[in-house]
Amino acid sequence: MSDFNSKDIIHIKDGDVEYIKFKILEKYSDKLKHLISLRHGGVSTGVYKSLNFRTVGNDKYENVDKNLEIISSKLNINKNDIYKGKQDHTDNILLLDDQNKDKFKFSNLSKECYDGYIVTRKNINTLVTTADCNPVIIYDPVLNIYANIHSGWKGTLKRITLKAAKIMNEKFKSKFENLIVCIGPSIKSCCFTSKEVEFKNKFVEIFDYEDKYITKDKEGRYHFDLIYVIKQDLINIGVKKENIVDSNICTCCNERDFYSYRMSTKKQDEDYGTFATIVGLV
Repeated sequence: MSDFNSKDIIHIKDGDVEYIKFKILEKYSDKLKHLISLRHGGVSTGVYKSLNFRTVGNDKYENVDKNLEIISSKLNINKNDIYKGKQDHTDNILLLDDQNKDKFKFSNLSKECYDGYIVTRKNINTLVTTADCNPVIIYDPVLNIYANIHSGWKGTLKRITLKAAKIMNEKFKSKFENLIVCIGPSIKSCCFTSKEVEFKNKFVEIFDYEDKYITKDKEGRYHFDLIYVIKQDLINIGVKKENIVDSNICTCCNERDFYSYRMSTKKQDEDYGTFATIVGLV
């Protein structure tokens, strides 16, 4: 079994269920709950084995619902207090509160597209699903506000993480220097590659310092470091470098422990599963 414990990460194995937490966020565990699930300990089968949270694939919903029950128990929360919209690689961010939360209950399978959430109220736990994309948690421990974000390459080009931090600053008066940012397991530059110049240019048009985050290997493949550009955007507005933590786990390299869309595609699997990042205020 893999061990992902590090100076920044706690890897918890609770029976068959496994998940990770960030040490920097656990300092505030009296105010904030969070975890990122591995793919073990659920009831899904086949390519979804076993702790899958993807509801738009072909896994049975009752399996996903049971998986939600399993993982929510690890945070001592009710699965009915977990909320999620439809993810579609947008930069749409929902300010989730007591007035609008009910239609975004996980069980309602909302069709409204949001790839980020900002929450200021207790008992509103948001869930983001990923399978190579970057799950990003932003937390303001002074004002006790969090954002939970899904940032794949499309969302990164749209700068959704930067947008969330700016909303926290402009609407709720969070100070950038107080923000803690944690980036969960995702596809890293070792595996996020393309030979297409057109694809590379999508990034260069937005982030012009390409020598900092794009490298080219002997086979002519471009390697993209999405973590670098997400971090750089945040540092540029005043987030402290030491407050930005990357899990340093590549989902593609560790597809036995985390779902990976790219690895599932390489293996020509019929579908793929997703793991969950859950965040909530206590």
